[in-house]
Amino acid sequence: MANIAVLDFEAQSASTSTGKIISVSGILYNDQFQELDRFELFCRNVPGYIPDPYSLWVNKGLKKLKESNLSHYQLMLEMHKKINQWSPCIWATWNGHGYDYPLAEKENYRSLLPIYILKTNGNEASDFLPFARASKLFYPKSLETSYSKSNNPVFKLEDLGMKNFPDTDKSKFHTATQDVEITAKVMQKIKQTAKPIFDSSLMTISKQKAKDEILKNKLFTTALYYFGKSRPFACTYFFDHPQYTWPMVYCLETDPKDLISLDYKSLKETMKKPGKFIRAIPLKHPVILNIDYALKTEPFRTIGLEKLTERASLIKNNPEFAEKCKKAINEIAEEKKLKYKSKEDELTANDPHNQLYSGGFIDKNSPDNDIIKKFHTIDWDKRYEEVIKIKDPRFKYFGERLIYQNEPEALPREVYNRIHVETAERVLRLEEKNFTTIPMAEHLIDSIRAEKNVSKEKLDYMNEVDEMIKEMRIVYEKALGSNNKKKEIA
Repeated sequence: MANIAVLDFEAQSASTSTGKIISVSGILYNDQFQELDRFELFCRNVPGYIPDPYSLWVNKGLKKLKESNLSHYQLMLEMHKKINQWSPCIWATWNGHGYDYPLAEKENYRSLLPIYILKTNGNEASDFLPFARASKLFYPKSLETSYSKSNNPVFKLEDLGMKNFPDTDKSKFHTATQDVEITAKVMQKIKQTAKPIFDSSLMTISKQKAKDEILKNKLFTTALYYFGKSRPFACTYFFDHPQYTWPMVYCLETDPKDLISLDYKSLKETMKKPGKFIRAIPLKHPVILNIDYALKTEPFRTIGLEKLTERASLIKNNPEFAEKCKKAINEIAEEKKLKYKSKEDELTANDPHNQLYSGGFIDKNSPDNDIIKKFHTIDWDKRYEEVIKIKDPRFKYFGERLIYQNEPEALPREVYNRIHVETAERVLRLEEKNFTTIPMAEHLIDSIRAEKNVSKEKLDYMNEVDEMIKEMRIVYEKALGSNNKKKEIA
């Protein structure tokens, strides 16, 4: 087995599109979980990005922002050096496909660095949160957990750390290094106490491996998480989603006989109701297990293997039914898009921060690729000359802002003024946004201060955050004030 590198990020916001990394830690292990190397990086805040006060309280990131000698751009460069040094390996995270990987990819994108470095050149991106849930589901004694009010296992790293490794220093939770260490310990414990689950996790890390596992097994078990609980399903492959291409599976607790006889309109209406008989398996390190696991649970134990196999055969032998379901899935997806589309959505979509995926990939042979590579190797005072040659407006936008954030004197004065005013207008907006603005941060600070029984520690911390936000307000209000004076003179 390849080496395993456990990785964790802390950011100054929960948004992967507009939040910025403030610290990243990684520990490299061999296949026996013996430590080979580690790194930990911190950086100061990035001009033009407002920290979320609640996120700073959770990860105790304020001190890092204030005291680090590294800029965010330097952190990203150092992180890429370490990734290249450790590659190829299995990159392991906790809820990585929900947060860490999108955050890293978008930060790479904004820093003009290789976007998918954790998933290419032999690297594989794994996420062990779903497998911890599956371990607890099928091997209840494999992990000690606390329980929610609904009596569901809780899989927060802090809880797992204290339950399974009581000597853990609780004060260090939500720091990147502590979260990495606990993730590795949980992985080791799953390997010891639920080895078939751990072994299966190694079979579905890459998209192709996961797809192969789904296709080669007529019947298989998956575990899907919703309403606060991991649930087992006996499934068979049905078709690929017409828009998103990920596998759609038929859940075999539902007898397909009556559904196959429905006319199209009735079938589509049935598919909109709760209790879906078709579910998506996005190829982001999915849980794919032997059918025996589902047969240990209800209702599959009662249905039995023979009837499940019969239902799967019926599905496989009715391609017209699959086509009707595929058409309905596509129409339902389109209807949802239209329902929630608004002018604000269009503005959000046009924001370069949100165009990593929608904007498509740069052709490998594009001149932009060579320019972007050169950007990182030359002096700051020569980088603007290269940025203006970039054709893709997304990378031109972020190239200009990297200079603004790191060496503003290297920009022509009119370009600096334009970006500075645009930044001020962005962060001082009063309306609710999908990124943190100064008014939003101030409102959140007031809300935290007004919490019932708020501790002195939390109040003092919020006062420190408030001071930082006030300093930012002064800087950006001055920028707008100067711009308005220029307009009046003109």
